[in-house]
Amino acid sequence: YDNAARESRRAVDVMLKERIESAPELTSGVLALIERARVAGPERSDGTDFRTLQALLTRAKGELDRLYWPATLAEAKLLYDKDERSAANEALIQVLKLNPQCAEAWHLLGMLAVDSFDFDRARMMSDRLDELEMTQTPPWVDPLSGRLPHSALGAQVLAKARIRQGDSDDAVHIVEEAIVGNANNRDLYAMLIAAEASRFDFDRAKELLNELDLKSPGTEKGYLLAGWALSERRQYAEAAQMLEEAMRRAPNMPEPAIELGLLELQSGRDLNALTALRRVAQLDPFNARAVNSLKLLEELVGYNTFESEHFVVRYKPRIDEILAREMTGPLERAHARICGKANGGIDHVPAQRTVIELMPDHAWFAVRIAGMPELHTIAASTGPVIAMEVPREGPGHKVGHYDWRRVIAHEYVHTVTLSRTRNRLPHWFTEAAAQYLEDAPRDEATCRLLAVKLQTDELFAMDEINIKFTRPETPTDRQQAYAQGHWMYEYMVMRYGDDAPLRLMDAYAEGRTESEAMPSELGVTPEQFLEEFKVWARSEAEAWGVIMPEDSITIKELIEQDKIDGVPDTDDFVRWANELPGHAELLEIAVSLTMDRNENTVTPETLPMIEAWAEAVPVAERPHRLLARYYLDRGDAESQDLALPHLEFLDARAQYTPAYAAALAKRYAEIGEKEKAVLKAERAVSIAPYDADQRELAARVAL
Repeated sequence: YDNAARESRRAVDVMLKERIESAPELTSGVLALIERARVAGPERSDGTDFRTLQALLTRAKGELDRLYWPATLAEAKLLYDKDERSAANEALIQVLKLNPQCAEAWHLLGMLAVDSFDFDRARMMSDRLDELEMTQTPPWVDPLSGRLPHSALGAQVLAKARIRQGDSDDAVHIVEEAIVGNANNRDLYAMLIAAEASRFDFDRAKELLNELDLKSPGTEKGYLLAGWALSERRQYAEAAQMLEEAMRRAPNMPEPAIELGLLELQSGRDLNALTALRRVAQLDPFNARAVNSLKLLEELVGYNTFESEHFVVRYKPRIDEILAREMTGPLERAHARICGKANGGIDHVPAQRTVIELMPDHAWFAVRIAGMPELHTIAASTGPVIAMEVPREGPGHKVGHYDWRRVIAHEYVHTVTLSRTRNRLPHWFTEAAAQYLEDAPRDEATCRLLAVKLQTDELFAMDEINIKFTRPETPTDRQQAYAQGHWMYEYMVMRYGDDAPLRLMDAYAEGRTESEAMPSELGVTPEQFLEEFKVWARSEAEAWGVIMPEDSITIKELIEQDKIDGVPDTDDFVRWANELPGHAELLEIAVSLTMDRNENTVTPETLPMIEAWAEAVPVAERPHRLLARYYLDRGDAESQDLALPHLEFLDARAQYTPAYAAALAKRYAEIGEKEKAVLKAERAVSIAPYDADQRELAARVAL
């Protein structure tokens, strides 16, 4: 790097002394200056280097030669280094309009796709790079895979995507395939190191780091990429060691300091993060992720806290104090449930208090988790820290009201399971544990999705369910992965006992894979577990009323039996439902057709059939909505009381509205059920903590 800095100084001298009138020469000079900043640090401490380089490239591509695409490519690289993703993407599109064969542009587009979690697009970019390579060299087919090999650039894009998706084994395979014939490609070597580290094969990663040092003495590439990959897998201590070594080797490069700062921010070590990000500000004051994260840290300095035995709640002063001061009690109750041993608890207490950070809007929440204001969720655990967007309606908020107690319970399970397993457990398993310990019933849509997948033999195999969280192939894949994982976890507890998941967690903590852990801890292979689970799942789905027992008469058989010509009408289904009480499928169709005919109005005549539907299909939500509305509309005290069980059913499944809890609170208060009234009023406030009407109701109930 000393030699590179010395040679690049010559380019600086030329740029200072001469007015260059050639677009290629000017672009080459800018590229030399970009490289010089990486090895020698910025020329000026005021951060104006970036603007100067932008101006030079604008002159090269705008004044000197509008068709000179390498100038636009250099601009795209510069913008990518600053994490200006949208502008970098636009520049790359312009490059490809001028030169559709530019592999570097396709490669950078692929990396942008990985950065933004657009894995389908990343795969497309990787495939395009492979195609481009085949036009340059004679194609040959791999005798083992039977396909064309990955190109070096395509492999880097796809492998990085796989690491980010948690499929490190496939990442290793992709790079190993591409590295044949590219044995001296340092970037491929670095990606292979990252892939091996992310699947916790630290011995192999170290061996490869030593090999890379022989090829490129003193390079930071392997340590930087391994640090990033380990951070993705929440191996914070190991990741920090890698990134600190990368910083030592390349003290003037901003990338290691950026990754280290973001890592320390996610692990809750704010002072360490501040040190790293201030170093970035000296090296690269225009990097968007670093600038956003530094602003966040400076914002957090002004936050206040409420503390309890196991939690620290950080909040922005003023309005968010309303929610923050009410959180510690429910949080400690969640801790007792989740960290205890009873009823499937994790039987583990994290070594440090968990920090709950209330982000005042969605943009700040996204910066807290990802370093950029683009994220499509409302709460997330990074291990020691749980960040959540406050459940408030209005501009800048993603969903408005939501049941924060249930959401935080879910995220805290992640914190606890990650702590118990040293952040090493299958994706489906941690999500399943989190859903199980929400202690909330499945909604009807989830039950029906699971039933359909069970009937069509489309439940995910054990070796593919993890991938479906991050690589869904259909619109329902991710939803199914969450739901199926929860269902399998529930079966595991029922079949093998409360401690079965805990035994598996301890095996994962030791570094054992699922195929190794299940036989030793449960006595079955993953494949046997799934087959036995399906048998149990069938009986569960029948109990839900969404799958009919195999010996049930079918509608087709009823049509043939009654010699009906054509499509049966509403009266046919009502008659069959009365003749076959408890037949869930007939009841659902009969009630639905009757409600359509009656303009969704419940009458005393249709009431028994709706009640029978609710009993035959215990997960169905519509009969409870119909019955609750019917009894509430009647107005008399007896009817109001008959509405209560239906409102309870709906409230147990409500995550985004306080309406059911509020209605229950009012009625319980009216009939003197004081404890129930208070609990429901508090639940309404917890879903909509910034809603004055809910607080007024809770105050009246408390009085």
